[in-house]
Amino acid sequence: MEEYRIRTACFLILSFSIALVASAGTLNSYMNKSWADASLPLDDILKNYYIKIQDKSENGIEISPDFSQDSEGDNQTGSDMTGQALSGEENSEGNNQTSTEATSDQTLSGEENSEGNNQTSTEATSDQALSGEESSEGINQTSTQTAGESESNQNTNQTIETQQQTQNNQTVNIQNNIEMKQRLEIAISEEEGEAPIPLEEQNRIESTDRVIVTQHKALTGPDCRTGNVLAGASNEEDLRVLSECLDATGIVMHTKKMDDGDYKFFLNLDEKFKFLTNEKNNEKTDGFLVVEIVPPDQGKSGVILPKEGDRVHVWGAWVTDKPKGWHEIHPTWKVVNE
Repeated sequence: MEEYRIRTACFLILSFSIALVASAGTLNSYMNKSWADASLPLDDILKNYYIKIQDKSENGIEISPDFSQDSEGDNQTGSDMTGQALSGEENSEGNNQTSTEATSDQTLSGEENSEGNNQTSTEATSDQALSGEESSEGINQTSTQTAGESESNQNTNQTIETQQQTQNNQTVNIQNNIEMKQRLEIAISEEEGEAPIPLEEQNRIESTDRVIVTQHKALTGPDCRTGNVLAGASNEEDLRVLSECLDATGIVMHTKKMDDGDYKFFLNLDEKFKFLTNEKNNEKTDGFLVVEIVPPDQGKSGVILPKEGDRVHVWGAWVTDKPKGWHEIHPTWKVVNE
């Protein structure tokens, strides 16, 4: 009898286990399909279920052990695990899709960013180029303005320097003229008692004069005088005739009425008449020719008494003043303004 009960119990347990396994398989199949169709509501149900159990546990309510509930719990847990597996697959697919979409989005975003960067770079380069051109243009304008200002300053400085140089030259010229007039005044005065140049020097000058006379032929005609060309000269004995008639042109530099009545002046000769002077003219009269109008010729027609600065044309006897050593036109019998 005891053996029969054991067998019956074993049979019942085996039958119950088979039924439980079959039920679990059916339930799992059904749960898999339901989970695939509506995973989110089931998750919510399971969450609510676990929340209720947790609340009861926290409130101190004892949960009686119920094998049926445990079986159902196991089945549900198995279903949950199956659902989680399915959810894992779906999550994996979702992750793959998300990854694909993310990769695609990132690729597109990268392309867009690259295009944006290229556009930004192009715009930045363009802006920099434009900015560089504007800066270059600004620098060129500034450089042009600076160059213009520098040139203007240089021109102003040159003008100031030129004006200063002109003023300095004028001052120097005035001073030179004053000094020259002082020298000419001394030379033209012929102070009495002045010693003549040494005899040896007079002889040397006479030798030079002989050579010069042969190179310049005397004039003839109505502007020349015949007879004694030295008539009227107060110092006739001191004069050596080089040519009985020659002419000259130039500017009157200094005039003086002498004590013996002669009207005396210095003539700055034109270039072609420079041969009329010698080394003593250069030394004592600043290179000017000495011209004297004797009293008998003063006031005659064709004879003027010129002023300093006049341009004149003169005719007379070309002579050497032996005590002075210089050359003169003396007497001068024709003087006209040019």
